[in-house]
Amino acid sequence: MLYSKETYKLQQEFTRWCRTGEEIHLENTRPEGLKQYRRLLRNNINNTMKQAFPIAVSILSEKEWATLIDDFFAGHDAQTFQVWKLPFEFYQFVSKQSYGITFKKPYLSDLLHFEWIEIDVHTMPDQIPEPFKKKGDPKKDRIEVNKEYRLIKLNFPVHLYAAEESKNHTGNYFLLAYRHPDNFEVRFVDLPALHTLFFEKIAQEGKSVNDILKEIGEASSPELMPEIEKNISKFVETMFDQKIFLGYQHIYKN
Repeated sequence: MLYSKETYKLQQEFTRWCRTGEEIHLENTRPEGLKQYRRLLRNNINNTMKQAFPIAVSILSEKEWATLIDDFFAGHDAQTFQVWKLPFEFYQFVSKQSYGITFKKPYLSDLLHFEWIEIDVHTMPDQIPEPFKKKGDPKKDRIEVNKEYRLIKLNFPVHLYAAEESKNHTGNYFLLAYRHPDNFEVRFVDLPALHTLFFEKIAQEGKSVNDILKEIGEASSPELMPEIEKNISKFVETMFDQKIFLGYQHIYKN
């Protein structure tokens, strides 16, 4: 059933009032009653974001947090109908509008991203690994990777330091968030640049450790390779221990 133009206009005006609080006059309504609708809807948004971003709430003043909620509620047209996904749009909104600069908290965008990624990994659909074997050669064989992960880049190490302290350690940081296959907990691993390179080539390109070492060897000084190989051997061992690397891929021959 289609709305009449008048009904649609009233609906739009009511929605604008709920989101912005701008004064309007709607026939056959009571101002006090209208305020309750706005209060309830704003509270839903506020509570959703507080649950998603507890660290951000703790480091922002009440005024700063209220500004984010009010501006998001009034100015952002949600792209999802699923409430649990709204925090991602909130993170994008805050980043795009540069509130970190406004509030003199340059790490704010990274902090929201860090907190969101835990939700994202926790709620992501199950990713079933390909059949794999437990025993193999960690250098020669192709490794089966736990597919339930996200890898993000941060400029402020909010995962390593308190938010305010992270301002003193700007750089390029790579954070791997993954779901442990045994207990489904979301865990985090800080990866240096070299380990990030190896992880992406193993996970995305299906290359073996030896394949990657060969590529690096062609572009690096031979004197550096023994230390790099030792470093990577320890990295691979750690990734297996943490259940990020699960086993070795089966190679089927025709």
